[in-house]
Amino acid sequence: GLMASTCMRSRMLGAYRALLRTQRVVFKGDLEMQAKARAETKAMFLQNRDAKNEELQKMIEDAQEANDFLRANVIQAEHNPETGNYTQKIRPEHTTEGPAPTGQPLDQK
Repeated sequence: GLMASTCMRSRMLGAYRALLRTQRVVFKGDLEMQAKARAETKAMFLQNRDAKNEELQKMIEDAQEANDFLRANVIQAEHNPETGNYTQKIRPEHTTEGPAPTGQPLDQK
């Protein structure tokens, strides 16, 4: 197969940068998690730098899914040593309109 096109490489780089931006937002103030997430993301992208167009398309989709998952599902909590409680740092993307989730498995028939 042919090497990946410039357009596909550009899309891949955009997905990579978007994922790094999301990690900075989601793990704001948690330098250790930011460093771990960045290192893992960089390693995955470098490992696949010679990927063909079909493989790159799958990687772009995976990066976008990871991006969406992190934004929707990761909530930071900060420990308050005085009360022993945790305070959640809710971002706008965590709030939804409509009924609250029921906690039921998605695959119920």
